[in-house]
Amino acid sequence: MRELGAGSWSFFGDPRAISHDGHTFTGWISTTGNLWVARFTRDGQLRKKLIFRGLGRDDHNNPSLVFRRDGHLMVFFSPHSGRDLPPPGIPSVMRYMVGLHKHSIAEFGRVHTVPTNAPGGLGYTYPNPIQLEDKLWLFWRGGGWNPTFSYTEDGREWVPARELVRSHEGQRPYAKYVGDGRRRIHAIFSDGHVSSYRNGLHYLRYEGGDLYAVGGRRLGSLKDVPLDISELDQVYRYSSSGGRAWPQDIALTSEGRPRIVYIRRTGAGDAYYYALHDGTRWQSRRIVAAGGNSAGATLDHDDPRYVYLSRQLGRWRQVEQWFTPDDGRTWSHRQLTADPSGFCVRPVTPRGLRDANRIVYVWGDDRTKSWRDFTTRVRALDF
Repeated sequence: MRELGAGSWSFFGDPRAISHDGHTFTGWISTTGNLWVARFTRDGQLRKKLIFRGLGRDDHNNPSLVFRRDGHLMVFFSPHSGRDLPPPGIPSVMRYMVGLHKHSIAEFGRVHTVPTNAPGGLGYTYPNPIQLEDKLWLFWRGGGWNPTFSYTEDGREWVPARELVRSHEGQRPYAKYVGDGRRRIHAIFSDGHVSSYRNGLHYLRYEGGDLYAVGGRRLGSLKDVPLDISELDQVYRYSSSGGRAWPQDIALTSEGRPRIVYIRRTGAGDAYYYALHDGTRWQSRRIVAAGGNSAGATLDHDDPRYVYLSRQLGRWRQVEQWFTPDDGRTWSHRQLTADPSGFCVRPVTPRGLRDANRIVYVWGDDRTKSWRDFTTRVRALDF
């Protein structure tokens, strides 16, 4: 285990960790509200850099990372925004910075801003950049509290932002996205927050200006957005016995087929589920109970038969690796962390990390009280 720095991250600004040539690039919001990025080599050498001060102490403020087509690192970040946030003196702005050298954090250029947002006045939250062959796409929760997007072809000019999906009045969908690096983007959405709405789970795929269900049924085009969330492909329909859905991650098999990990919340607590389309319908298969409320799960984006999740084991939450050889029908698992003095939560695997086993996660103890009052560390573990 290697400690990378004092800080944290939330679930929905991604990618939180990416990889090149076996080296991990990641970032976090510090316990004093500053933004850090780090390069952690495959042989354990750590270099980190403070790139922005005063973003605010809020674990939603973590940076999201992507490599441009030319290999330069781009870092996107914004303060947690909404009806009562960010705090006075911290404007809601989507910023980004670009590394001056390929696959390096040694130097960054000036701070840029994304000059467009959907109407509504609620600002920017949760950047999700995706590089395809022709464009760099950026998704976020926008001014109307709905999933919003723009894109750039040159890294400077951004097309006017639009909402992609619109949910029920007063609700804010939570989203996860993944691109195939070429022409397609896949996404999943809840109806709202798991604590305030009876969530189902919904899916769409973007390709060539059009939006599709998983089987190829056309849902509309970018000219038709925002789509009502009821128009999307339904992965899971809420029921009182099944519980409320909460998306955790979406990844693609080598054939480009989506795999999903999500939780269902019932009165008995949370449980993790694995979802896929079998050619006829969506299948959801239970992995394991979380032991109370869930503390985060991720798929291995190079082999989504593997799931990394945090669940209650004794007093503290620990990270485990779960593996399915048969599309979620059966599972084997092993425990990766066994910290006797604190919790290990919100694991991610660096995207693009092949032929190696590494997770990056958040560690904390009883001094952490809330998403704005945390004393936590970001750690990496090779296994």
